[in-house]
Amino acid sequence: MADKVYESCDRAIKVLNRISMKEFSRLKLADFDNLNVIRTVRKMYRKLAKQAEQEYRKVGYDGYLYGMMLCDFDRKKAMNMVEKAITEEWIRDILAETDFVTLYRFDSETVRKADRLIEAIAAVEGTDDRGAALRSMKFNRNDQIDAALRNWSKQVGQYAINVTDYAVLKAFEDADIEEAEWETETDQRVCSYCHSLNGKRYRLDEFPSKPHVNCRCTAKPVLK
Repeated sequence: MADKVYESCDRAIKVLNRISMKEFSRLKLADFDNLNVIRTVRKMYRKLAKQAEQEYRKVGYDGYLYGMMLCDFDRKKAMNMVEKAITEEWIRDILAETDFVTLYRFDSETVRKADRLIEAIAAVEGTDDRGAALRSMKFNRNDQIDAALRNWSKQVGQYAINVTDYAVLKAFEDADIEEAEWETETDQRVCSYCHSLNGKRYRLDEFPSKPHVNCRCTAKPVLK
């Protein structure tokens, strides 16, 4: 089941990672001074965040329709409902919420990641003793950019999962479902905590948050 519900999520992650790799690679070739490194890096992160938001809406659409399918809803009726349910404002609300796994908000963390990379580039390319010491340890701009790309990819992936999960639960709510069941893949990759939740039922407003990064456990509607 997890493979199906996260198909759109995984496609979006691949698209965003491909875009991100191109943008971060350009930084390696840029000619920076103290002023334009700030402007260039912040502009790049804003661009990537906007592209993520656009992809997340597609993810939300597909997650909502999948949730409606689980509720045995007519697809034509669900298609009419999804436009009103998964709006740009809805996506922004999801991104503005604190993620209970990472404990940060998408927008504020995007700014922090940009500032961290700016500081890292300034440090390794600086003329002071700290910059010389870092260079002697073979830290360079490319190392910092590669690390920033990995961290950004983790953020993008986690929120793609979040949007999928929220969209599925939103579909259940709009289909007048009162309870959902926690469902795992029950294989060796499932953590002990998720395994302990498998098969348990919860009211939609009490459905547990994901306990760890990249959790692919799913919600199954309890049909009357």
